[in-house]
Amino acid sequence: MKQNSIPQPQLGAASALVQLLAEYPDLPRASWSIDLGTLHGHIHDASFAELETYAQVLGGSIRPHGDFVLRGETVRPHYLHSMWRDVPVEVVVVLPVAVQTAVAA
Repeated sequence: MKQNSIPQPQLGAASALVQLLAEYPDLPRASWSIDLGTLHGHIHDASFAELETYAQVLGGSIRPHGDFVLRGETVRPHYLHSMWRDVPVEVVVVLPVAVQTAVAA
C-alpha cells in the first residue's frame, strides 16, 4: 500500500493537543476540534476566569466578538488566539452580557 506523502496538519494539531493536556491536566474542561491544522477549544458553562487560565498557559490575546442572542439572553463570545507547539490555537467562552452593556452595544 502506497503511503500518502502529503503532510497531515490534523496530526500535528492532534499531537499538540495531547501534549497540552498531558502537561497541564488541570486546565478547565473544553470541547476540542481541529480545522485545517488549527485547534479549536470551546469552554462550556464557564466564566472568564477559565479562559484566562488558558491564556496563562498558552499566552496570546483575548478579544471579545459580536454579541448575539442565545436562548433569549444576550451573550458575547471571547476568543483566545495563541500558538502551542507551532500549532494555532483558538479557545472560546461565551458569556452573558450585562443588561446595561448590551444596551450600549
